[in-house]
Amino acid sequence: MLRTSNKFEHLNATALRRYATVTKQARTISNDPQLPRYLRRQTKFRSSPPQDPSSSSDKVYRSRHYDSNTEKNKDKSTLKLLDPYTLSSRLKKLCGANQIDSAVQTLKNSPGDAQNTQVWNTLIWECLKAKRFSLSYQLYTDMKRRGFSPSARTFQTMFTGLSKIESWSTHTKQLAHARSLYDSFQRYMNSVKKHDPTNPELTAKPLAGYIKILGDNNLYQEIFDVYHALPVEGQGSAEELVYTAMFQALASTPTGVYAVPIHHQNASDAKLLWNMMKKALKKSPSFQVDTYLVTAAIAALSQGKAPEVDLALAITREYFGLTVPGDPPSTGIIPLSSQSLDAIFKLCNSSGRHALCITFFQQVKRRPAEQGGEEILDHGHLNEVLKARLALSGSETAISCLETIEWMLKKEILGKNGYKLRPNLVSYNLAMTACWRDVDWRSALRIFELMTGYHSHDFMDGSVSSAPRRDARSPGRNLDLSAETLCSFVRTALSSRNRANVRQSLRIIDYLKVKELFLVDEAEVSKTKSYFTKKLASTVIDSATFALETESRVPGSGQRWKQMADAAAQYVKRVEAKQSDFIPTMMKHWPEGEEARLPKYKKPL
Repeated sequence: MLRTSNKFEHLNATALRRYATVTKQARTISNDPQLPRYLRRQTKFRSSPPQDPSSSSDKVYRSRHYDSNTEKNKDKSTLKLLDPYTLSSRLKKLCGANQIDSAVQTLKNSPGDAQNTQVWNTLIWECLKAKRFSLSYQLYTDMKRRGFSPSARTFQTMFTGLSKIESWSTHTKQLAHARSLYDSFQRYMNSVKKHDPTNPELTAKPLAGYIKILGDNNLYQEIFDVYHALPVEGQGSAEELVYTAMFQALASTPTGVYAVPIHHQNASDAKLLWNMMKKALKKSPSFQVDTYLVTAAIAALSQGKAPEVDLALAITREYFGLTVPGDPPSTGIIPLSSQSLDAIFKLCNSSGRHALCITFFQQVKRRPAEQGGEEILDHGHLNEVLKARLALSGSETAISCLETIEWMLKKEILGKNGYKLRPNLVSYNLAMTACWRDVDWRSALRIFELMTGYHSHDFMDGSVSSAPRRDARSPGRNLDLSAETLCSFVRTALSSRNRANVRQSLRIIDYLKVKELFLVDEAEVSKTKSYFTKKLASTVIDSATFALETESRVPGSGQRWKQMADAAAQYVKRVEAKQSDFIPTMMKHWPEGEEARLPKYKKPL
């Protein structure tokens, strides 16, 4: 009590009276029933008189620089309207979010001033990228109905988008749309040429996509009809894009019973087209021959007979500087690219000139970088070199293939584009096939070590290890053997007729759990893998039978090999019961007498 009195002594009389009044009111309010606070506030707000709008100028805003009078007096005519660029950006954003239907409605409901041909082209292209081909043609039709005339870019957009169709058997209606677009393009070109012969819209570039469409449908005669409908010279005549598309269409010939005659006919047409292009090149100084055009021409000519192949080699020497032995050296006109070298190597292998493929490979290794040297090589090129080595008859094919694999691994570490030269499954399989053909077991073991990282010594007689060593490498460098590679590997050991080699191969495939391949249902794997698994199973049966003749020398292993051979025999029985006639080569589709045209490296398979 003493402390409380001391506290109030410091307060003046006015403060004491105010404190007493507030305390009394609080006691009175606390005893009377009251509405909740939010209801009292609503009542107070409704009972307050409305404010005069004229007094809003006295309001204080958060920003000292804001003037409400300036906003009131602002002219509404100065507001920025929707422009085509902004509308195109909105359409792209909607299509990027997979809302194409919303983008279509947005365009149709937009003001007319914000729409133009370019905006419609943008939405048409977005629909084509999303594989909405029917919708894109509907937009093209709707654009014309709304009064927007299509331009050359519109036709180029439509043809380019339709050319991305992979299976035309399920898009037959789109082919009719493409032909209708071509007729409209012809009328548009005639109209432009009539009013202004120098108009930049007078161009043949959109026809490149249409030519690809015709080529994918094997309509080669229509391709030349399109070509002959163009002016011989001047604006609107055929240019490099059109010629490139024609050569590419002639190069992508189908496979089947009648593929060989079509190959020869298309190669002959490609030779004729090249001569016509050389004449057009003299009449049009702006016409420039580029790498893509020359590469497509070489690919189209490579499927023909000797005259077409000779022309392709002459083009290679003139433009890229790769010469046949005996020809004068040439520096070339165009730097050699990776795609061009791939077409040249395939030209040599498909025409049976395998030694020339290796010669070109050696020339590329000596070329400077600015002309297209060693830096453009990748594992695809080296696979063609391995095919050429495998096709050449010789007693050291396996050794040369092994040296090629070792060179690839060396350049992977030291070269500028090392990761591109890393051998893949195809590279190792080709090298292992060469070992089987030459019966070179030592090279086969070395390729096995380079491919998998295992030490083959740990599987030999007298040094068998329960935990074979495996080199630690970076991801992607240690590969697992495929059924095709394993088949060639085991066949190499069996062909040597050396039981020690056969036992070593059986230990390797037993450690790799090849037996599990024979327990998988063949319906769950591809036909190619099932085919080579069957070949592997037959080889395992023969190898186990050959090795078990001396089972006393390998105690404990014979039982496992016998179980593996039994599983392989059951797998062969299941596959033969289904009587599959699958052959993973082109020989199945070729007519009688054409089997000799198969490359030599494919015949052992």
